Amino acid sequence: MNTIEKIKRSWWVIFSIILFLNGFGFIYIGLKHNNKNWILEGLTYEFPWFFYFVVYAIYGAGTPSTLMIALALIIQLIGIIRSIWVAVKLADVYDNTDKYTIQSTVMAAPVNSTADKNNSSTTAACCFCIIVIFIVFALFAIL
Repeated sequence: MNTIEKIKRSWWVIFSIILFLNGFGFIYIGLKHNNKNWILEGLTYEFPWFFYFVVYAIYGAGTPSTLMIALALIIQLIGIIRSIWVAVKLADVYDNTDKYTIQSTVMAAPVNSTADKNNSSTTAACCFCIIVIFIVFALFAIL
């Protein structure tokens, strides 16, 4: 794939640079590739801005909102780095489609599979992290 095609497929990275919209790029790419983890990551990048607007609407400009802005800007920097990293990895996937193509194979399912247990624990850990982040932002809003 040429450079112009790579740029066309990674336009969503621009959202991570725009203030207040840094999570929408991950939400878009998660919906496009049917990846719920990227959607959750995009929502996580948007939480600080949401809480900032809530705190600003309730208390006005003050110290809690300043702390929220600082935290939101740090998370936005992380989002910029992460979106560039994902775009580079996706460009590698687009270049090597034969390497990443799923080939159908028929296998008998094991009777006592641990894959379902691992998947549910990963989902629970992801939800737990989002709840913890939500609580931290709520505490910053209260303080």
